[in-house]
Amino acid sequence: MTIPTLTRRASTLTEGFLAKEIRTFIAEHLGIDADSISVDSHFSDDLGLDLLDVVELTILVEEEFTNGEITNAAAEIVFVGDLVQHIEVYDGIGTSRVNNSPHSSDQL
Repeated sequence: MTIPTLTRRASTLTEGFLAKEIRTFIAEHLGIDADSISVDSHFSDDLGLDLLDVVELTILVEEEFTNGEITNAAAEIVFVGDLVQHIEVYDGIGTSRVNNSPHSSDQL
């Protein structure tokens, strides 16, 4: 019996507004059609980007979709969906958006 595993990337069928906006931003930056990019697109294999390109793109996306603080997560970002998830978590779109303090649970 196989156990299904969760992937870090969202299915293109369940893609949210932020993912679409990030795909559009990436497409404009690369000068390609947004429909040719999905959350399952691999930055190197599908989009032809090297690690430096991914770092630069990550910084640009962070500046556009977050408060502009730079992180060092680019090495972990391989798929467009990884970048979307990074922005969601980093910008607090998940549960941490309610309270931006990293130690909010300690204050209870």
